[in-house]
Amino acid sequence: MRLVFFGTPSIALPTLNALAVHPALRPLAVFTQPPARRSRRGDAESCEVAIQGRRLGLEVQEVSTVNEGPAFERLCQLQPEVVVVVSFGQILKRGVLQLPRHGCLNFHPSLLPRYRGAAPVQRAIMAGERTSGLSIMRLVKKLDAGPILLQQAWPLREEADAEALLAEAGELGAPLMVRVLERLEREDLPAAVEQDDALASYAPPLSKDDGRLDFRRPAVALRDLVRGVQPWPRASCQLLMPAGARRVIVHRASSRQGQGRPGRIETMEDEGLVVGCGEGLLCLESVQLEGKAVQPGRALANGLRLKPGDCFATTEGP
Repeated sequence: MRLVFFGTPSIALPTLNALAVHPALRPLAVFTQPPARRSRRGDAESCEVAIQGRRLGLEVQEVSTVNEGPAFERLCQLQPEVVVVVSFGQILKRGVLQLPRHGCLNFHPSLLPRYRGAAPVQRAIMAGERTSGLSIMRLVKKLDAGPILLQQAWPLREEADAEALLAEAGELGAPLMVRVLERLEREDLPAAVEQDDALASYAPPLSKDDGRLDFRRPAVALRDLVRGVQPWPRASCQLLMPAGARRVIVHRASSRQGQGRPGRIETMEDEGLVVGCGEGLLCLESVQLEGKAVQPGRALANGLRLKPGDCFATTEGP
């Protein structure tokens, strides 16, 4: 089957790798986002999919838009029968969507129509979901609203953060996509199921504000927020100190039973700093002062000579 692959970040790699070694599904080319700077001072670098595509000996097109210009012309020259899309990062217009006779097939890590949008795994974790799903669908102009070809439920492990679960989703999604494509090639793929828009919910991209810890909220909700915003934008709070507030980035936290005043350090344990919340207690297990190395919560307490009764701001200011 004449297949072209669209993808950019690491979640797309398992599907790309699976297609590259498949005797009937090896991509004719890979289209991905152009090189970008990964840090303030660094040079522009190719994304994970571009790097892996070259390692696999595939044609790689790094394009700012696939919908027009030389990139679209090259796509037309390739005459794809199907385009596989995994977290590409560009909205596809009608010309691209209608080009392959089998359409554009997309892997989306949610149980659509729930959590349509750019951050389905992160938003599901932050909402306290314990189960989500994996979907293969045909792309249409409306965001993540195309008919479903294959779905399966997917448990969101409570000990895992968004970074780990995104990697897991990528690994689980690859065989689902291969299964759909193999049936498509055999022409025995069941009819797609239309989504019910009335049941849709949305997962917009994360912003820096999503990582702010408001200790007036329940500890369980804050634990899930910490999990959901890894590795970006990361959770943070303001530690109130005599010389001025210090921003503390929280990489890992757990919830506890008990009561305390929101934002106040109630006790210090081997596992970390235990802080009062609107309901329950939050243990800050892995933390980082801005500009410093990541360290255990207890090490931060020892280094700053914190004691029970010291406080974090209830919510981090702008």
